[in-house]
Amino acid sequence: MTSRSYDIVLFGATGFTGQLVFDALLNKQKAEDFQLAIAGRNLDKLESLRTKKGASHVGILHADSGDRKSLEEVARQAVILINTAGPFNWYGEAVVQACVQKGTHYLDITGEPAFVHQVFAKYHQAAEAAGVCVVNCCGFDSIPADLGAWLTARALPRDEPKAVRAFIRTNAAFSGGTWTTAIHAIYRRTVHKEAKLSSGKPHPATPRMDLSIHFQKWIRRWAIPMPVVDPHIVKRSARHLPEDYGPAFAYGHFYTVSSFWKVLRLIVPISLVFVLVRFDATRNWLFRKFPAGTGPSAEKRKSSRFEVRVIGETRDQLMETVVSGGDPGYDETAKMLSQAAFSLRDRIVQNRLVTGVRTPVEALGQDLVDRLIREGIHIQTRPFP
Repeated sequence: MTSRSYDIVLFGATGFTGQLVFDALLNKQKAEDFQLAIAGRNLDKLESLRTKKGASHVGILHADSGDRKSLEEVARQAVILINTAGPFNWYGEAVVQACVQKGTHYLDITGEPAFVHQVFAKYHQAAEAAGVCVVNCCGFDSIPADLGAWLTARALPRDEPKAVRAFIRTNAAFSGGTWTTAIHAIYRRTVHKEAKLSSGKPHPATPRMDLSIHFQKWIRRWAIPMPVVDPHIVKRSARHLPEDYGPAFAYGHFYTVSSFWKVLRLIVPISLVFVLVRFDATRNWLFRKFPAGTGPSAEKRKSSRFEVRVIGETRDQLMETVVSGGDPGYDETAKMLSQAAFSLRDRIVQNRLVTGVRTPVEALGQDLVDRLIREGIHIQTRPFP
């Protein structure tokens, strides 16, 4: 690995989120002491970005998700490749494949359940054999939920059945890229009848989890179940780390609002989107509504906040982990992804690498928790209430 040209290569640096990740990496480059390159299919855009950031020392590499040889050439030069170029269902697998083939560790910020399942099913054994660590979902999807559930489960009696629930609260806006990814995921689920992800057969003592819209008295807010990738990631962590979660572990993931009126304001438009994606004309209109490459302004992101409250329950004990910070989808995602890369690099250097396709908790664990706390993300586990 020491013979490779770059410690970290960022693929997708010219996108909205990619530029924020590039900033986060540049801000830490001197302190972390690593060689960095950015990669993409448009060299002019990469050069313009490098000039704009005053980063002439950063390498530029050509990589096109439709050109296998270009991806392999970039992977060959990197110790760790970070991928922010979505939608991952369209463009992601070829990048993962190139990394596994060339012995390159891989991180991304996907929130697409089908892609995550596909990567694990197709590349876990190959990555283990190649000595490679592949980690999906290293942003707001799904680091707060994954770390929060892990810390909460470890604070409860190991052998008792656990019901763990994450409650999300945020005032953040989304980017065009996130919108495009969401529309594509809904289209695949509704039109192509994409199968729901399975987390394996539950233990007989696993608590039953209410996944309906309900008023949650613990937090005094309405809770709406979220059909996102986080539950799959958390349950996979629990399945692979039974010594931390115990054998009987149930998980629910909810977005919360303060009133039933806000519940209606949220679910009615979402229900309409599930109808509109079925038709070419209306689906294309939805794609155009928030074009890829656009996103919330710096002012909006500065005022955005998130809070994830993960509450775990056993027979006679309640524990809570709170993970909170600033703008979740962009500024804090850039922080989470860059710190995940540094945590992975630490493990490589210290010969503590976990190989295969792994969740953030499996791959990075307490190393990532400690780094995020130092970077200003609040993470605290405590008795509830």
